[in-house]
Amino acid sequence: MYKSICTLAVIIISAFSTLAQSGSYYNGTQNLQGYRLKTKLHDIVAHKTISWNYGDLPSFYQQTDRDLYYENDSSLLDIYSENPVGLDPYNYYYQNNSLISGASTEGLGWNREHIYSQSFFNSYYPMYSDLHFILPTDARVNQRRSNYPYAKVGNAAFTSLNGTKVGPSATANYTNTVTEPIDEFKGDIARMLMYVAVRYENLLPFFEYANVRNPIDSLSEKSFKDWYIPLLLSWHQQDPVSQKEMERNNAVYAIQGNRNPFIDHPEWVQSIWGNLPNDNTVPDAPFQVVMQEKGKQFITIEWPYVQGGNIAGYEVLLNGNFVGSTQGLSYTFDQLTENTTYDITVRSYSTSYVKSALAPAISATTTTTDTFAGDLLISKLITGSAYNKAIEISNKTGHPVDLRHYYLNMRQENSTSGALYWSSNKIQLEGTLAHGRKLVIINPHAQLACFAVDSADIVSNGLPMNFDGTLAIDLLHDNTTIDRIGDASVRANFATGRSLYRKGSVTLPTAVYDSTEWNTYPLNYCDGLGNLPEEPTMISITAKESLNIYPNPVAAGSYIYVEGKSLNHVKEALLQSIDGRVLERYKSPFRKSCSIQLPDQLVPGIYILRIDGQGYKLLVK
Repeated sequence: MYKSICTLAVIIISAFSTLAQSGSYYNGTQNLQGYRLKTKLHDIVAHKTISWNYGDLPSFYQQTDRDLYYENDSSLLDIYSENPVGLDPYNYYYQNNSLISGASTEGLGWNREHIYSQSFFNSYYPMYSDLHFILPTDARVNQRRSNYPYAKVGNAAFTSLNGTKVGPSATANYTNTVTEPIDEFKGDIARMLMYVAVRYENLLPFFEYANVRNPIDSLSEKSFKDWYIPLLLSWHQQDPVSQKEMERNNAVYAIQGNRNPFIDHPEWVQSIWGNLPNDNTVPDAPFQVVMQEKGKQFITIEWPYVQGGNIAGYEVLLNGNFVGSTQGLSYTFDQLTENTTYDITVRSYSTSYVKSALAPAISATTTTTDTFAGDLLISKLITGSAYNKAIEISNKTGHPVDLRHYYLNMRQENSTSGALYWSSNKIQLEGTLAHGRKLVIINPHAQLACFAVDSADIVSNGLPMNFDGTLAIDLLHDNTTIDRIGDASVRANFATGRSLYRKGSVTLPTAVYDSTEWNTYPLNYCDGLGNLPEEPTMISITAKESLNIYPNPVAAGSYIYVEGKSLNHVKEALLQSIDGRVLERYKSPFRKSCSIQLPDQLVPGIYILRIDGQGYKLLVK
């Protein structure tokens, strides 16, 4: 009887889930609101996008930004010169090759305008070429806009021919210079900025948020500074989503692989930012913070789920200093010193950013030696014909690595003087790389016979992914080079027309290139690139007792059902990431039911459900 009830329940739930979610880009957002909805949207919008080169954008604009709505003459649709109720003061056409870098007056040419200014993210990829918030605009007005935030202007110091203004702010709680677009495009700009807040939610703490002109803050959940949120809501409501925006969203999706959710679902703006939490209740502090694992340069801690106080996340402190935050239940401190004792503590914060008391501190001492690498290293460089270019980065550190601290960069050569310099357009990595796993970055134009573009972790045509095997490539941790291929002092033929595979005996990255560490293979060779199909050995899947877990695969936020003997005696179930991090704990989960509900924020991938220590592989789709 027990089995039939559970079986019937899962069939019914799965049927409704399939009907509700099949074919939907926004799977898993049902019934979510507030910051939980925003984080789920981030997981969707940031997953498997294509980062094109900044130089690719002008050709793409012919698909995304033609005037088919006002004059309907297929001219460049420019928010700084478009007159929605009459003739435009001037027009640009793609075939006239009027792309310029700057201008002294309007109407001389156009260039690319970052609606969220590139100075706030240091012109790093993937932000640097994200079509969702980079528009073709008149070069002169673009210059006058500078990197001022968009807001209401008081007495304009400059007004473009279509009415775009630059001048002192008339928006409450901000008095510096701002730029005000015409009413026709205020909602467009607001929704582009909200897209930035969602797509780059995890990277916001790495942006230049201290810049007074930057309307985005370091707070990943809320994202915007307090003075800016009422303006965004007002512009979004006053200028609803237009047909132009919907068609542009579709075009960018076809090119880049992701969407602006606030064009598809305008109601989500209000759900996320319309009623921001304002609860001064102090949340409960974490308890039983314990050390999970340690090595010579890292310490991993974990703690149980904390129930009270509408918790949004946790802050971690090392020797009393704030180090970072997480929405999970574990954290790894890395780049530590060997044989050194550290005091570690954690506190929770609520959706209103009220912080709890500090959990009791624990002391942990790094080991004197270990068998792990001190940092990530470049393990393969594929230099093939045309755009057949890929880089593999391996994690042999013994712990999961937060990739937001890592960048790829490439040496450049001045076309006039021949002098070498480092590019300012680095690729900033994203996500977490588990121990024993490999990250593959590939050029979107690649056509390798042994590796599909869709199989890569990052697809980028950013400058560092246009290497030719003669100019050095760096992997950096923050601003420090940790691994280098090639000689930074000279253009040299170290990998032209061939692939380099690091020898298995090499476990440490090095900032000085050593050709003896590498094996050489022919042009376009890429066998063994990326992760092997089998699971990493650090996660053991045992079979002491056969339990039936279904459905599997399953959608995030759905219920999974478990069949087996003596389930009511199970003390604890753990949901773990593939690298062993505890994502959710379930105490005595089967006393009253045969089901467990998965967290809504899970991204597609492989997880481990550990039931009283027994592990089962779970695939989240």
